[in-house]
Amino acid sequence: MTEKERNELFDKIVIGLQNSTEAMLREKKSRGQKVAYIKPNGKVYTITARTALKNFIEQTNR
Repeated sequence: MTEKERNELFDKIVIGLQNSTEAMLREKKSRGQKVAYIKPNGKVYTITARTALKNFIEQTNR
């Protein structure tokens, strides 16, 4: 596998993960659910799926 092929595969995986994350957040938003995250220090916190989706879209420039 060439480096170009590896990069293309990596890009496809990243896009797939982004698409599935967005779909999951949209589904949770429609149900009014929360999403759990973990900080680097190990502390778990939750935010609304609406906020998580907004943050996700801003971070991924969608």
